[in-house]
Amino acid sequence: MQKAQPSRVFSGEKFRELRKERDLKASDIWRATGIPQRSLSAWTCGRRSPSSESLILLSDALSCDINDFFVEVGR
Repeated sequence: MQKAQPSRVFSGEKFRELRKERDLKASDIWRATGIPQRSLSAWTCGRRSPSSESLILLSDALSCDINDFFVEVGR
């Protein structure tokens, strides 16, 4: 039997941490990206995950790598 490989998923908590480290509010991200605040909230709370296009906008707004939004989870 093969050992399960870890998988990476978007983490709303990581998104929140990155935003707070940069002293940015959700409204700052909304202004920088045009992404509706309800979407930002849904991502932060883990109700939804952003699209690849939104991840690019977020990483630009937060000056980080897209991979910074992801955490490893077991399969």
